[in-house]
Amino acid sequence: MQDIQEIGVVHNDMPEPMDPHEMRQEESVIEIHERYADGLYRIEDNRYIQVVFRFHRSESYELRGATYSGEVKGVFASRSPHRPSGIGVTTARLLRRDGTVLHVKGLDAVDGTPVLDVKPYAPSLDETEQRQAAREHTKASPRNEVMRLIRTHAVEELLLRAGEFHGHFCPGLAMGVMAAVHAVRQMSWRSDGMEHVVAIVETNNCFADGVQYVTGCTLGNNALVFRDLGKTAFTLADRDGMGIRIAVRPREPEQDDAFAELFRKVVKDREGTDEEEARFKRLARQRSFELVKRDVEKMFTVEEVSVDLPPYAPIHDSVICAACHEPVMATRTVEQNGRRLCLSCADRSYRELTGNGIQCPD
Repeated sequence: MQDIQEIGVVHNDMPEPMDPHEMRQEESVIEIHERYADGLYRIEDNRYIQVVFRFHRSESYELRGATYSGEVKGVFASRSPHRPSGIGVTTARLLRRDGTVLHVKGLDAVDGTPVLDVKPYAPSLDETEQRQAAREHTKASPRNEVMRLIRTHAVEELLLRAGEFHGHFCPGLAMGVMAAVHAVRQMSWRSDGMEHVVAIVETNNCFADGVQYVTGCTLGNNALVFRDLGKTAFTLADRDGMGIRIAVRPREPEQDDAFAELFRKVVKDREGTDEEEARFKRLARQRSFELVKRDVEKMFTVEEVSVDLPPYAPIHDSVICAACHEPVMATRTVEQNGRRLCLSCADRSYRELTGNGIQCPD
């Protein structure tokens, strides 16, 4: 059996292990030993390479333990660096080659890591299975990719994805994304849509959509509470009521007469032309991506709070309305002339959430 050889060593500014998602944001160099130099011939033809290395700082392992997401898994079902063989594999971007030195980005290995092998990433061989693996991973943990972006503080990427949910880019959405990223990072919580973590929003405008996307607390999974206070603020709290509240700071209006005028015509008065609406969207998009680069603590107040949370959402039986014959939550029915009717068929008032807040229509 051929012995495993060390072919090179990693050099970077990461002397200690840290969150691998954060490590992948940094650049590293791989210094290949001179005797293997000829093996690098034309490696620069590849944009990505796979690096096989040894976890030289890992002295022991456990067959079962907690992952970064908090789930308990076996070592062979996780990416733990504490492994019986002590071998890691990462796909990294090859930035350039200088002789026997490879400059890469995306390598989650600390300074001094021994490299065992380098080979090109081959889309025809790797991508089909990787895409399927990614799909299966998302099925098992839908929020995993969002949490990775939060941990690496990829706010711009999160804004891009929140825009898919919200429908457009605007400063309000950007502020919601910024505030939510800061809160989740501060509290180190992840929502699984089971109401263990609750977000309380104090407005029902664009800001709230940014909060919903990033925190994973939504109206649909009952982990979002709406308090009709009209403030650009929200609280992220654990079930014990302890949490963090983030609210926008008062600030002087920015001198952007063109944007303000377009906002008035297009959004407030609904009188803008198609051309003005297109121009408004372009300016709003530009301002949004400029906004997420600002210092969060200069834009928002951040404080630890204790809040009263509603209990877990109850599960109600459904009944069939005697008039429209549609299934309806039992608590949203009334008894009328010996028949069980939904509120609309009984012509009873009900609450609704609109752009004006929570109201009870006539």
